[in-house]
Parts: sequence; structure tokens; C-alpha cells
Amino acid sequence: MNPLITPELAITFGLVLSRIIGIFLSFPLLNTGLIPVNIRILLVVSLSFYILKIFDISSSINPENFSLFFYFLLILKELLIGFLLGLLVNLFVSAFSYAAELISYFMGFTIVNLFDPTFGQISVLDRFFILLFYLLFFITGAYQIVIGSLFMTFKIIPIGYLELNTKVFPYLLEKLPILFYLAFKIAFPFVLILLIINVALALINRLIPQINVFIVGLPMQIFVGLASLAIGTSLIIYLSVSVIDRLSEEYIRAITIMGK
Repeated sequence: MNPLITPELAITFGLVLSRIIGIFLSFPLLNTGLIPVNIRILLVVSLSFYILKIFDISSSINPENFSLFFYFLLILKELLIGFLLGLLVNLFVSAFSYAAELISYFMGFTIVNLFDPTFGQISVLDRFFILLFYLLFFITGAYQIVIGSLFMTFKIIPIGYLELNTKVFPYLLEKLPILFYLAFKIAFPFVLILLIINVALALINRLIPQINVFIVGLPMQIFVGLASLAIGTSLIIYLSVSVIDRLSEEYIRAITIMGK
């Protein structure tokens, strides 16, 4: 009678579990309070068993020559791979968050913060843009690419080896400035409108000093900002979808670099 769990299977499962845990620790949706801890633990364990059985993953470690220190290094490597994959997705979520901060600054919404147990101390627009990313992430089917690419990492980057292509680190560092580029790309139309309003209020203050621009300007900025966001909703979605498409491309590219 074959045993249910063999030493080889237990060692391999530990490595698969480590990679999945690394992704769950850094993936923006999975590491928040939106998903309860017990559900996250169940997802990690069940997903690891699924990957282990469906893809017939085997480790190169021989249980007879098993070394605890070497196994610990392998676990650290798998955690690092998962963390890097989740970090890349987190980079694009931060672009949405920074775009919301830019718009909030010109609207005068930076003082309108709320404490959310899920995201912490954030502005109202920040939460709106983050939830918009999650919504488009599932509507556009980008989650299928991310999950499918995660499964393929076990073929491209086999477990049981300490080798990892270090080119992925300079690649991720090169992608850090993309955060500001994508954030400005999303926020530019609305920032431009609010900047024009600020310039107009400054000219009015110089030409007609009797008018209290501060009392008039702050409600006007908020009104114009909210109106432009409402009218330009389709533009926000269009720009956001292009950002998510870029995320899918960069995600696959990062996995390819790791496997070289």
C-alpha cells in the first residue's frame, strides 16, 4: 500500500507552499483585510496542493541526502520568487494610489482622510482608485494572466535548485520609475483642469484683491474636481485598462527573465 504522503512529497509541498506564501505576502489584494486570515490560509494550502498534483511537480532533493540548511535556503529562494512577483503587481497598484494623491492635492482633498482597517490612513480618492484597480483587474481578465503565469513559474523556474537569474533585480529597479509615469498618465487630464482653475483664481486675486479667493476657491476646486471625475469616468477607465495591460506584459516579462 502506497503511503498518502511520502518524504519526497512533503519536501516538494513545502517548497511549493513557500512560493505561494511569498506571493500572498506581497500581492496587493491578498495581503489586505478584505480577505480574512483563515480564508487566506485555506487558499494558500489548497492552491499549493492543486499545483502540486495537477502539474506533477517533483523536487530534485533526495531525502536520503537531505540537509536542513540547504532546505532552508531553498525555502528562502521560493519566498523571494513569490515576493518579487507580488511586488511587481503592487507597483502598478501604487501607480493608481499616487494618481489619486495627485488629484487630491490639487482638489484640496489631502485633508479629507479616513482610517480604513483594510488600507490604513488614506484619502477618499485613494480608496476609490484602489478599488477601481481591483474591479478592472477582474473585469479585463488580467487575473487569469497573473494566475496562469504563476502556475507556469513552476515549469520555468523549477523548485529544488538554488540558482536564480539575478537579472530580475535590475529589471525591477528599472521599472520603479514607471510608477510615477503611469500615475501621471492617469491623473494628467484632471490635474491640468485643476491647475487651470488655480491659475485663474490666482489672476483674480491679483486683479480683484477685494474678493476672498480662499473662501471661493476651495469649494470651487472641489466642485470642479468632482465634476471632472464624474464626466471623465470613461477616460479614467480607458487609461486604467491600458495600465493593467502593461501590468500583464511586465509580469510575464519578469517571469521570463527569472527563468533564463
